[in-house]
Amino acid sequence: MKNHDKAMAALLSSDTQGEAAAKCGITDRTLRGYLADPTFNAEYQRRKRQLVTDATRQIQASYQSAIRALRGIVDSDTSTAGEKTSAARALLEYGLRFTEINDILPRLEELERIADK
Repeated sequence: MKNHDKAMAALLSSDTQGEAAAKCGITDRTLRGYLADPTFNAEYQRRKRQLVTDATRQIQASYQSAIRALRGIVDSDTSTAGEKTSAARALLEYGLRFTEINDILPRLEELERIADK
């Protein structure tokens, strides 16, 4: 694997650029040079976005299970009042956020479509 590939993999799996440089056996300065290269940087940014997209899909896949778990706490005869309150609060707060997002997103997309004309 060439240095660029190693650096890309290290950047995507490290907390800091210094850690990434150490992982792939190059200096911080060399890594900064790679990141200054428009082609390398564009690919790095694309891959970072893909990681976030993949993580988002994984989180979204667990929404129904999380909601069922929270509802189970709210409906349980063995849950304490505090547990029920916390679960109910989470359901209400996230329910409102999702509702707002679902209401606003189509409007935003329509405005972007109009602006692109």
